[in-house]
Order: sequence, then C-alpha cells, then structure tokens
Amino acid sequence: MKEHGSILRVLDGAMMRRRKRGLKVWSILPYRGPGSVGGCVYLSFLICVQASWSWTLVTGNAEFSPRDTAEGVVYDGKMWLSNGYYHGNVLTRDLWNSEDGESWTRVNDSTPYDGYSEMAVFEDKMWAVKGSVWSSTDGLEWIRVLDRTPFGERGYGELLVHKNRMWQLGSGPDVWSSTDGQRWIRVLEQAPYGDRSAAAGAVHDGKIWLLGGRTVQSNDPPEKGYKDFTTYNDVWCSEDGVDWKRVSENAPWNPRMWFPALSYADRLWIVGGFDNANNTNLGDVWYTKNGIDWSKMETETTFTPRHEPTCYVFKDRFWTVAGNSWPVLNDVWVRLQP
Repeated sequence: MKEHGSILRVLDGAMMRRRKRGLKVWSILPYRGPGSVGGCVYLSFLICVQASWSWTLVTGNAEFSPRDTAEGVVYDGKMWLSNGYYHGNVLTRDLWNSEDGESWTRVNDSTPYDGYSEMAVFEDKMWAVKGSVWSSTDGLEWIRVLDRTPFGERGYGELLVHKNRMWQLGSGPDVWSSTDGQRWIRVLEQAPYGDRSAAAGAVHDGKIWLLGGRTVQSNDPPEKGYKDFTTYNDVWCSEDGVDWKRVSENAPWNPRMWFPALSYADRLWIVGGFDNANNTNLGDVWYTKNGIDWSKMETETTFTPRHEPTCYVFKDRFWTVAGNSWPVLNDVWVRLQP
C-alpha cells in the first residue's frame, strides 16, 4: 500500500474490527483497482473472518439434581433428561424436560422402566430400552412393550435409530435391531471391535458409528485409572450393522470412555469423557466429516472437564448438560454455530 505524506486514507476512517455472535471480522476498503484519483490511493478490500465458537452457560444450577449418565432425547419440541447417577452409586429415577435449557420441568419422579435405560425417539414415541422395553408419548404414562430383552440388562450401551429400526450395540460384541421394540434380531454376534462398552455411538452420514470405549482387560502398561480396563481411540462405522469398517485405528484424540457422540452441522462430534490411561476427566471437543480427519474445536469459554455429560442437538444448537467433574453437576451449556 502507498502512503501520500503521512496520511493513509481508508474508507469509513480506519481499519474496523467488529465482533458479532462469535465472529471476528476485520475489513479494509472496497476494491477499486490500482492507481489514485485526486491524490487518494485506492486500496484493495480485505476481509478476514475468523469463526470463533464459545460455550455459553445457560444455568449453573438447573432444577434437576446433579448427575451423570443421564439419557437425553429431543421429542415434542423439548429436551428430555432421564435418570442419573449420584455419588455413592445412587440412582435417581426421574424424567425432566425443557423448551429452552434454562427452565426444566419434572414430568415423572418415578420412571417405571429399568434404571439407566437407553433412550431413543422412534415412530413418534419415546423409548426406554435395557432389560425390558417401554414406550411413551408424554413421559408420564409408559407402556411396557417387552418384559425381557434377548440381550438382557447391560450397562453403557447405545440405542440408535437408523434405517427405520432401533439398534442396540456398544455394550458387548453383538449388534441387535428391532422394527417394533418387541421382536429383536441379533444381526451380528461378534463385531470386529470386540467386547466393547462405554463407547460413544451415533448415526451420521447414513451410517452407524462406534468410537472409543473400553474392554475389560489390562493394558500394557496398566492404565492409571481403572487397572482392569483398556481404552481406545479408534473409529468404526457400518451402513447395515453387519459389515463394519475401521476408518481410524488411532484418532488424534486421547483414548477415552464414558463420552457422547452426535451428528451436528454435517459433522460427527465427540465431547469430553474419561481418560483412563491418565486417570483424568476430559473437556475437549472434536469433530469430523469422515471419521478420518479430525479437528479440535478451540473455544474462548468452555465447561469444566467431565465424563458422561448429556448432549443434544436442539433448535439448531449444540447443548451439553450435567456430567461428572468430581463432583457431579447440573449445569447447562449451549454453543451456537458461527
């Protein structure tokens, strides 16, 4: 750029820096080509846009009690939060919902389904699946659909909806599916990822995804947290629940368990979890389009590291609720897409 004397003439007076809803924008002069008119130098138009995500604390003390391992679904224009763990292995068997993340309403203070049931929305109903199967259209009245599931009562699994079926996986080596909640078919007895649990599961880009998690076997050397566990940072996907492909053996994020995955803004995301190898909670957030190339989301503000948070995609926003930072929490965070 050329200066005449000591004066640099810039449209609107000077370089501008503006900030709006997570975007940083710097702008200089519209482009008018080389040269000058009347002694004024015309400069090129420079715009630099830096997308900056920030988590916003909606409430640090929601109406529901502090908890982790709560199941969440979006149904009937609300976020729903089911059950939860409290210190000392105390199970809270309630059900809450919210239209805005700030005000929460207790819909049921004694849910009839198995504690820590996996939750999903399927065929315009909410479903709770574990050792038995239940469904509801309002969260208050629940219908028992099946007395006992063929896979039994397991912990740290995933209930997903894909291709007009409910899928149960991630709490063992097998994969099950159902079109009605009554009849369950074991589509795969031994998945290539092994006897995995406490993994993250999601449906993204027309596929079922399973990420990380643990197997009950000692690592070499033993991990610093739970000595009998080996944790992973691999990424698997399947279009039909039968044929699985490992797209990444070692993703750039630390091996972890007790963390959620979800599909948002055309990307697959993971949030937090527990790093058993180093015996510490995690607060990082990663995303990918294909399961191979991952990026870490850097933010100006964020929540404390935690495992077993409950995450939602609700009203085009990304929500993180509760979890365990030692102690357990009942906070609500939201992040807008820049």
